[in-house]
This record gives sequence, C-alpha cells and structure tokens, in this order.
Amino acid sequence: MTKKPVIRPLRPGERVGGFRVEQLLAEGGMARLYRVRHPRHRRPLVMKVPRLEAGAPVSTLVAHENEWRILERLHADHAPRLIAHGDPGTQPYLVMEYLEHAPLEDALRAGKLPIKRIVELMIPVCRAVHELHCQNVIHLDLNPANIRARGDGEIVLIDFGIAHHAALPDLIETAFGEAEGTTPYIAPEQVKHVRHDSRSDIYALGAILYRLATGEYPFGRPNLLSVSKRLVEPPLPPRLHRPDLPPWLQEVILRCLRIRPDRRYATARQLAYALAHPDSVTVTQRGRQTRRTGWWTRLRLWWRSLYLVFDEGAPVVPYERLSAAPHVLVALDLGHSSAALQQVLLATVRRLAQADAHSHFTCLMVVPPGRNGAAEIMAMRHWVQPLRLSRGRMVFHALPGRDPATVIVQYARTHLVDQIVLGARGSSAWRRFLGSVSARVVAQAACTVSVVRSRRDRPPAPARQARRRR
Repeated sequence: MTKKPVIRPLRPGERVGGFRVEQLLAEGGMARLYRVRHPRHRRPLVMKVPRLEAGAPVSTLVAHENEWRILERLHADHAPRLIAHGDPGTQPYLVMEYLEHAPLEDALRAGKLPIKRIVELMIPVCRAVHELHCQNVIHLDLNPANIRARGDGEIVLIDFGIAHHAALPDLIETAFGEAEGTTPYIAPEQVKHVRHDSRSDIYALGAILYRLATGEYPFGRPNLLSVSKRLVEPPLPPRLHRPDLPPWLQEVILRCLRIRPDRRYATARQLAYALAHPDSVTVTQRGRQTRRTGWWTRLRLWWRSLYLVFDEGAPVVPYERLSAAPHVLVALDLGHSSAALQQVLLATVRRLAQADAHSHFTCLMVVPPGRNGAAEIMAMRHWVQPLRLSRGRMVFHALPGRDPATVIVQYARTHLVDQIVLGARGSSAWRRFLGSVSARVVAQAACTVSVVRSRRDRPPAPARQARRRR
C-alpha cells in the first residue's frame, strides 16, 4: 500500500528524515520554510516543504521537483548547498544551508542609498548570475528576497522552483505555465511564456537596480496593468524619481529594461563591468532623460508590440551566449618595452577588435605604490589612438603594486576577463632567474593568455648563440 504524502504543516519538535523541526521561517504560496537541525550538522539548516493542501497551486509539486533536479546538478559557490531531499511520493522536502542574510532587502529598508553602495551591492550579484549562466541555468525569478549572503558576504541565489536548465526538460513549461516569477521583476518575454532566454535575468537585474536607485518599482505598484505596460513602453526614467542619479547609471538601468532582449546587455558579466567602469558607458539621450516618454513614441511602441515576437529561431544555450562580447585585458608596460613590441601588441588588439564588434578592452599598467598613474593613463590613451575604437570599448587603469603578475591575474579573476594579452620582452639573466611576468601570468591565470613578441625582441637561435660565444 502506497503511503500518502503529508500535506499538513510541520510542527516544532517533529522529526522528518532525521531532521528536527525548530520553527516555521516563512510561508509562501508554493512552499513553507522551516529551520531544522541534524546531529551531523553543526550549523542550522532550512527545510523547504511544498504546499500540497487544497488551494495550493497545481504546479507546486512540479516546481519542487524542478528545483531538486537543478540543485543536484549545480556546482556553484553562488547556489545553496543541497544537504538532503525526501521522497516526492511520501514526504517531499529539500534541506539546504540556512542563509539568514538578505543584503538587498536590508538595503531597501535602509532608504535612499548612495550610488557607490548600489554598485557595491550589485556587482557581486551580477557575477553570481554570470556563474549560474555558465552552468546553463536561467533563474527566472530574481528579486531581492531570493538574493542571500553567507556569513563571509558571498552572494547566494536561492529559490530555483521555476528556473530553467538548458540540459533538462522544462517541467514548468510542459506541465503548467501559471508561474512566471515575481511580478515587478519578470521580463516581457516571460509574460509571453518564453523561458529559455538568459537575458530575462538581465531584465530582472535592471529592475532590482531601478528599485535600489529610486525606491520605486519600474512600472509602479505590481498588478496586471504593470505587467501589460512592460510589453509596450519603457519605464519612467529613474532620474524622474531621483534627480541626482548620474546619467551613466540611468543608461545602464534602462538598457537592462529594454523590451526586446537583444537590446539589453548580452550577459550579466557585461552588466557587472559597466557598473564597475562608469567611464565605459556611452550615455545617450536615454541616460539624460528626466521626463516620461512622449505620447507619440509610446504610440509607436504600442503599435510595434502588436507584431513583436520574442521566440525567434532556435534557443541559445546560456553558456554559448557568454562567448559574445569578450572582455580582453591588455597588460602594458610602455616605459620598458620596445617600440617594435608596442606595435605588435597594437596589431593584436586591432585583430581582436575587428574579429568581434562587441568585444571590449581594458588597458592596464601596474605602477609603483604611491603613484597616481595619471601619466601612464595618458600614455595608454595615446598608444590606442590609431585603433580609433569607440569610447565604450576601451577602459584604462593604472593600478599600484610591486608584483605586476599578481595584479594582472587578480584583476582578470575579479572582472571575469576572457583573454589576457601581454608582451614578452627580451631574455635576460635576471628574468631567467626570477621568472618573467608573462610566464607567471600564463601559469596562474584562469583564462586564455596570449603572449606576443616582436621579431627584434626574440631570443637568438641556439646556433647563433653558440657562434657568439666562440
């Protein structure tokens, strides 16, 4: 005889699968969260139990299974650690690490935030979303409540009930379709039941940024009208709510909230880069706008929305989209490299820029501690002038440090760089003894490294060296 699943709420002190229930933490429309403990685990845990009683959404159990299947396959620092799970037929539950800190919710309760604080909060969130997309998972329900932090501040994304894994059958889409996400943060294509576009998460990040910057939702109070409005018109410019908001940040926010996915940032990594490098943001009229879009423009957008199709062509796997718009770090040492090597480096950057029109570059020089690096930045700007790249594609940094290799590798890891380009200077006894910067970068970097060398700086051939010794 098959045992029926338990549909009543759990009581404190009750034991489920060896876990002792301590208290009810939260109760949502699809699940209840309990704080639980286990003798083998010192830290408190959270048990998520789907609501199965009468009146609960019919997709509750499907969402529970969907989350379980995704969490089992995720190997990311920014996803909750799955400890145990119950039998879906008798007692469905998921036990995960307990994440008490909700930094974005806390920030929203604090009121108006400085721009610097908004950027500090959102850059780690963008990188967490990027890591999720690297594993071909689209969250589809990003909101401040679903963004948590561990004790050390590391960002963790929770609640994968309606997420989509590109390598798994989409249970939510094939079985039901009623659960689209949290109303203020869902993208226009989600309203049309398109669930395979990773840029839907970019829209949600833009909506979170909008709320952090203004304290308001992009389309006002969450209701059916706010859902339909996002299909036909842009939100009110954030500077209408907050006049002191810098134009570059409004440009970033409104680009995330574009109706068509292909008009948004392609990846969360690009968004993180824009937030970390305001100089790379090209401010258009959209960024300077302080009034609502005119009625004639809104009328044209409404007319276009009648023919707007979101689901065009074959779905793009999230990981494949990450190869778009690569971030290239060009490590320079203009004061100690030959003119020939500088020309070879310039030619390499030109080829990379021409190969991908969406690529963007960071030119980096390491300067001694205490120097402001202004002269080095001016020298780099002069060096790239022959390339004639747009302002938004090139950023310049002069970072202090005594060990150039360490600074280069650390910058590449922090900013999720795709490729490092640097020059290899001529050989010397000191470099052979201490190890060259390029060799150490190649050994330590977590991305592709291209080391270029000019013909004049190449070491002599062994035979030529032998003749010189004679």
